[in-house]
Amino acid sequence: EFISELRRLSDGKPVGIKLCLGHTSEFVELVRAFVDTGIHPDFITVDGAEGGTGAAPPEFSNTIGTPLNEALSFVHATLVGAGLRDPNDKSKSKVALIASGKIISGFSMFKAFALGADVANCARGFLFSLGCIQALKCNTNTCPTGITTQDPDLAWGLDPATKKVRVANFQKATVEGCVEIMEAAGVDSWAQVGPRHVYRRVGTDTS
Repeated sequence: EFISELRRLSDGKPVGIKLCLGHTSEFVELVRAFVDTGIHPDFITVDGAEGGTGAAPPEFSNTIGTPLNEALSFVHATLVGAGLRDPNDKSKSKVALIASGKIISGFSMFKAFALGADVANCARGFLFSLGCIQALKCNTNTCPTGITTQDPDLAWGLDPATKKVRVANFQKATVEGCVEIMEAAGVDSWAQVGPRHVYRRVGTDTS
């Protein structure tokens, strides 16, 4: 009902939720409610446990939540089972999936698509392109690179004229890298990328 109310108040704009998967049973219950009520979000953003801001407590960012690969695969499979995702052509799904969590390369985007995502969010990579050194000072106003501070003595280090070029180059190269992998895999769209396109070697004789 809250989703319906948000849609009404926003004149039909897409409504979604963002989560870091904890107890899988709780997500299953959530999906069951979508099916029972006939009301579901337009998109779900799955944030991996490896994501997070430098302002987060280390114990939270290092140990709490489900890593993106496992979480994304589970969420996609659960929604497929509920009839809310199309297992063969993701573009026909009723609920879009957005992946978030250390997506910093063309392959990490491709892997997210293979595990069920329609869209890949990237934050860390753009911060790196701005010059982030992961000083973990995001919430202290003392970021040494000037990215997350209002202190003029530090903020001068963030020069928009030069940094915007680096950010644009990173975005362009990352997307091109993902597209090249898709071409090599013989697919025409992200919607056709699936688990069969990615293999992980877990041992000398095992893939």
